[in-house]
Amino acid sequence: MRTLIRNSAFFLITFWVVALALDAFLQKKVIFNDPASNASKLQRLINSTDPAEIPVFGSSKGRSAFIPDSLNPGVYNYSMERSNFDVVEFLLETELAKPRKSPILLEFNHRYFIHAPHFTIDAATFVPNLGLPGVRKYLEDNDRFEVRFMIPGLRYFGASWQYIRKGFDEDGSSSRQSVKGGMFTERASPPRLLASQVEARERSIAMRERLEHAKDDVKEVISAEDRLRLERLNAYLLFSAPKDRVARFGELVASRPDRQFLVAYTPQHWSEVEGIANFPEIKALFDSLEQQHPNLHFYDYSHMQLPDSAFKNSSHLNNTGARAFCKAFKRDAAEYLAPALSSSGKVRPLQPEKSTPAPQPAS
Repeated sequence: MRTLIRNSAFFLITFWVVALALDAFLQKKVIFNDPASNASKLQRLINSTDPAEIPVFGSSKGRSAFIPDSLNPGVYNYSMERSNFDVVEFLLETELAKPRKSPILLEFNHRYFIHAPHFTIDAATFVPNLGLPGVRKYLEDNDRFEVRFMIPGLRYFGASWQYIRKGFDEDGSSSRQSVKGGMFTERASPPRLLASQVEARERSIAMRERLEHAKDDVKEVISAEDRLRLERLNAYLLFSAPKDRVARFGELVASRPDRQFLVAYTPQHWSEVEGIANFPEIKALFDSLEQQHPNLHFYDYSHMQLPDSAFKNSSHLNNTGARAFCKAFKRDAAEYLAPALSSSGKVRPLQPEKSTPAPQPAS
């Protein structure tokens, strides 16, 4: 019995020592040692005081699309994978509390307003920053807080590899490079891989259409499982804009009439937009929002004609696509993105004044 107790105590002590050592290693050598990590980005945003900074908020689509210095020397890309309004709302609240008056760039896609905090809010981004203002409350409000997040040795349990592999491609290679928060690669999707991704999406579109038809046909029998599948497919393939979330977005824009909000629907592979049956609702929504908010400007590049070689995969641009997008966006939003110069010739903080919205580029 004593031997069992001794062995158990030794195991627990050893486990705890190893857990604490790994925790300290991740905290000091990995998480905040990499400026491209989401945790580092969040810390940087909260502590940022640069009056000339122009933040980019969005998902991994935005992270690979907005090349900072090609748009303006002050641009920093805070985009994070899976990030939609669930995350961007907190980032915007943090940003808008700052006194700077520079423009804000927002990457948009058709899943922007979906509420799915257990998917979109990555605790690994926020746990290392729990001591910073608003972070713990944000996790608690979205049911993403766990007591273990406060305990060194347990807070990063299950997320170690996630921190270490940042910057690597899906196959484990490191062809991506980080530049001012963005993550970029010259690599194009292999034709076979792209074809399989397109086929998978087309199967999803066909299944949604079949289930939607069956649901409305009294002669068809649709199971509870199929109804759940249809609900998920609708969330994946259709645009959704719950009124309360759109209203909160509008309130954020209205809270700072001295700042310009540039919302860009970045270029998508044709297969990505093919199944969005209610796509016109996106334009209708932003037409309305632009009329309500003079400082909001929507730029739609979703149907921008790009070859397959401009995509890293069916969902993300590579550098070829990103350069084409940034060239068009910089041209169309030049009124807000052009750096202002002081009398000494140095770049000074942008303070754009109200003007008529820039025209949308042709699809």
